[in-house]
Amino acid sequence: MNPSEDSRRAGRGLVSIAGAKGYFIVTSYAVQLLLPRIFGEAKEFGLYSATMSGVAILTNVLIVATIQSVSKFVSEDESRAEVTLRQGLRVQTLVGGILALALFVFAPAIARLLLDDQLTRLLRVASVVVFAYALYAAVVGSLNGRHWFSKQARLDFTFSTLRTVGILAGAALGFGAIGAVAGFATASATILSISLIWIGFGKRGEPIPLRRWIGFMAPIWTYQLCLNGILMIDLQVLKRTATEIAFASTATSQAAVDLANQYVGYYRAAQTFAFVPYQLIISLTFVVFPMISKATSIGNREAAQSTVQHAMRLSLLLLLLVAAPTSGAAHGVMQLAYPAEYLTGAPALSILVFGVAAFALFAVAATAISGAGQPSLAAIIAGVSLLAVAVANRVLVMRTGLGEGTLVAAATGTTIGMVIALILSAWVIYKLFGVFIPVATWLRAALAAGVGYATATATPHDSPVMALAALAVGFTSSLAVLVVTRELTRDDWHALRRIVRRD
Repeated sequence: MNPSEDSRRAGRGLVSIAGAKGYFIVTSYAVQLLLPRIFGEAKEFGLYSATMSGVAILTNVLIVATIQSVSKFVSEDESRAEVTLRQGLRVQTLVGGILALALFVFAPAIARLLLDDQLTRLLRVASVVVFAYALYAAVVGSLNGRHWFSKQARLDFTFSTLRTVGILAGAALGFGAIGAVAGFATASATILSISLIWIGFGKRGEPIPLRRWIGFMAPIWTYQLCLNGILMIDLQVLKRTATEIAFASTATSQAAVDLANQYVGYYRAAQTFAFVPYQLIISLTFVVFPMISKATSIGNREAAQSTVQHAMRLSLLLLLLVAAPTSGAAHGVMQLAYPAEYLTGAPALSILVFGVAAFALFAVAATAISGAGQPSLAAIIAGVSLLAVAVANRVLVMRTGLGEGTLVAAATGTTIGMVIALILSAWVIYKLFGVFIPVATWLRAALAAGVGYATATATPHDSPVMALAALAVGFTSSLAVLVVTRELTRDDWHALRRIVRRD
């Protein structure tokens, strides 16, 4: 395949997968908008969030690590794609089965660790999600490795729809958090069945040596476990710490658990909007990984450098265009989806969204590091950051106690750990590729973000309509600064138009 065709396929793939990711974001917000209203109480939303945020660490690891592993081996020799798919399904049946069984068996111990016995049955139902994700990821990885991005996007579109309907319908039956988790489990089992019927189980053939498979997958597993832990561990730390503090000031243990779940619910609401920058960028990693992997495998350092620098630069600009106005109008943004009581999380959102922007840049950088054959370095950086997030959250929340500053303390602790991850990954990227985001770009982007934040803050945003107006004003003003300073040039616009037309 010639370079121009390769570029066209990458462009179409990015647009297709980005479209599926955009749809996932929309459906996720449908869930976040309606669940609190269906539940009626923040403590029930907090209980659901505490359950699924912990499970999400496992499922996200399964999805990304498996997709990257299967994609890697398929892309190396597409003629053996069906054989590799079959092997991937066999490996994931074992891995997913062990994890799902462990979650089911140890659910009571996890519940005790988080000081909430209600979690036991929810975690046991969620074990179905873990097993289904393990096998589904192998199918998607095969599609990704063959650059069948459109089929991958169609599966993702279908799953997003099933997931949304399942969670909301399960909650609407009146069973609370357990109903929502059961709906999620049903959707996961359904998409697994659809994917296997549509794509198949692969074919028999000489398998890749298991030692090589595990040798490549293990560091990615470690990295992904830490990566998703960085995103989700603060919710678990907050739940445990808030419950401990509440025990000292409430009459009963159940009252303490309910109070902690309220804080978890408010913080999860803030996370929902703070995660938007990451969700917008993560689709880029599915295209960057195979491109970097291929370039490094054939020794094309120049192509790898170009891909890394362009991906990092454009990611930074997009992230700040979204994060700055969201932070400036955080109070209004929360009103877009939540009842008034959830506005307690607005100050945390104002801080956390910048932390997540740093984390999203780290995710792109870490994907390039893994694609270059150094997943262990990405894992080490993620591990250091995870430890920083957990410790900073625990220390800051314990020091602050329960009150107005609790959620801000949690958001600050998370942001500290995420910034550490970005700094370390930038150093590794520079060592591996000799490039990173130019200093001039950082300065112009910072100026644009400052202007976007200030204009969004200055624009009244005390209602959902005005919040949207504030976001639009902040985004537009940031974009204008990037254009005026020539950080965004005509070449960037032409490149974007070419990608859109190729779809």
